[in-house]
Amino acid sequence: MSNAQANVQSIETLLDRLSKATDQITKAAEQQAREVDRQLKKLLDRGEASTERWLVTVDKQLRAQIEGLRRELRSVERNVSELRKTTAKRVAAGKARAKAAAGQPAKKTAPKKATAKKATAKKTAAKKTAARKPVAKKAPSKKAPTRAGAAARG
Repeated sequence: MSNAQANVQSIETLLDRLSKATDQITKAAEQQAREVDRQLKKLLDRGEASTERWLVTVDKQLRAQIEGLRRELRSVERNVSELRKTTAKRVAAGKARAKAAAGQPAKKTAPKKATAKKATAKKTAAKKTAARKPVAKKAPSKKAPTRAGAAARG
């Protein structure tokens, strides 16, 4: 039986070695798992920090762009307001001119000039008839252009 006891003892030694090897492998695996966890946490922390920096940068840029757009919008609003004021003034002035023109008859400057020319023409004609010379026909005077005629041409 010593042979059987030797076999049992060698099996127990083998099992003891396997147990120790298994323990060592388990410890090594646990250590690697802890290292992987540390590396993963480190990477996650770096990713979070990077994301936070990126968000801060994007936030600053967006705020700057929004402020720029607000300034431009205020400028456009001022320009529109000024245009409305000037347009309102022009419209009011145009209405006032139209109302004044409708209330008063149009000035006839041409007939006054023609009257003055006719008077001088009559004086010269009277002198000429006294001298018994033939009277030359005078060319008709040009009329002043009317507003409707000027608008149609322009």
